[in-house]
Amino acid sequence: MAIDSLINKLQYVQLEPPDKILSLYLNTDMRDPEQQGGEWKIALKSGFSRLKEYLAASDPEEEKCLDGIKAKMNQYLNAMGKDMPRSLVFFVSGSGIWEPIKLQVPVDTRFYWEETAVLDQLKGLRHAYPSTAFILTQQQEVKIIETVLGEIEAVERYEYDMINESWKNCHSAVDKAPPFEENRMREHVTENQSRLYKRLAASLDQKAAAKRWERMVIAGDKETADILDQHMNKPIHSKIQKNLLNENEHKVIEHLIKEA
Repeated sequence: MAIDSLINKLQYVQLEPPDKILSLYLNTDMRDPEQQGGEWKIALKSGFSRLKEYLAASDPEEEKCLDGIKAKMNQYLNAMGKDMPRSLVFFVSGSGIWEPIKLQVPVDTRFYWEETAVLDQLKGLRHAYPSTAFILTQQQEVKIIETVLGEIEAVERYEYDMINESWKNCHSAVDKAPPFEENRMREHVTENQSRLYKRLAASLDQKAAAKRWERMVIAGDKETADILDQHMNKPIHSKIQKNLLNENEHKVIEHLIKEA
């Protein structure tokens, strides 16, 4: 997983003055009542001002390094415009480290200027929001949304192929049933639901092992969720009785994270 690789890379970095790493956690969540007026901009400006004032008195060379980092970050933020995530995390140095991270989970705004990256809050978030597969079910369709830290990493959609009696990825060559056969397909899936979803459970177990999912959440009708739960080897973290298969994936994840 990309975030794990980044953490592993950064935790072994050790710089020497005047070069240091700015570790910045920035709450940019416009849904937060305390952020309605763009308070994150004020927090960012005051944080840089305090750090610059300190360095101007203690180490002018580090101050120059900070000025270069600030200019690069401002350019990045200006390019984002109003398309802001809930949080931003930066690990930046004057010697070329540039790791901006967009998150859809909240952080506490913090500034750190040290020889090493301060990863405690990021590691805590990684633990709180593990690799999770949200499995959305509806009749003869299934969608799998893979996330880490609440961020979507992959989306797969499967449809039941009645001719071959198998679940096929929608990107593969699956013959779509003509409209007049849709009812027959629904009847077939309903009549053979236990067997069909038992087969799907075996496929999900294989995928969970291959992709190292740490949690699985099923959203759909109770009967389908119970069948999958019964036949899977890997435990289901939670089952939510809501039909969300055709909803926007980002809104689905935002909603399910609160309930899972």
